[in-house]
Amino acid sequence: MAKPRQRMAVRRRGPWRKILLVLILCLLGLGGWGSWKGFLAILNSDFLTTRYLEVEGCRVVPEEKIRELLQPAIGQPLFRLDRETLGSSLAVLPRIRSLKLSRHLPGTLRCRVEESEALALFYDGKFREIDREGRFLERYGSEAPDLPILRKSDRISADSLMTLALPVLTALQESFFDLSREVSDLGLEERGLFFYRNEGQCRVLLGWDSFDEKIANYREIHSRLDQEKSFPEELDLRYRDQVIARDRE
Repeated sequence: MAKPRQRMAVRRRGPWRKILLVLILCLLGLGGWGSWKGFLAILNSDFLTTRYLEVEGCRVVPEEKIRELLQPAIGQPLFRLDRETLGSSLAVLPRIRSLKLSRHLPGTLRCRVEESEALALFYDGKFREIDREGRFLERYGSEAPDLPILRKSDRISADSLMTLALPVLTALQESFFDLSREVSDLGLEERGLFFYRNEGQCRVLLGWDSFDEKIANYREIHSRLDQEKSFPEELDLRYRDQVIARDRE
């Protein structure tokens, strides 16, 4: 006689489990939303809002001009500032060689500026500052700084004069101490490039080429001559292996 089949008991889940799952998901959603709102509230707090501007490194460029261009950052969330856009707005200022924007708590945007340095003044009816690459720099203020003067010559174009003269001034500037400080004027004649010293108006004749070697010769004798206060009226450095001292005729 066949045994009757036994039915397997199936335990059905009650609706309360689904309700519990929905409640858990709702709580997680509310917690996440609250955390996000809390995070946004922190970002927009006074502690993380840009309130202060610090500018460092200005020597020629007026600090007020940089502050004026950075003013739109005031009141903005500090860590959401677009530093690239702010840096581009500052890069249009003349004389700015490089800059770095950094953020600091509480609420401070700091701008560190590196300016292009003028190496000489070019005179063609007015004084204009130029750097070691021969670029003209905008001057702030009316007085020309105390720098060596390159004077426009009918013998040679301005570009050619700067091509010759600026390496000489650079080599003097990079001496064991800055010898370019003692140069008053740098000019051109038939025998080549020459410069005058500030003190005593000694004329230093360089010729047309091999300036690095000639400046090295000048450096070797400079300390002795300076100590003895015995600079002649003219030092002829046109010859690589010797320096000729003479009085000008």
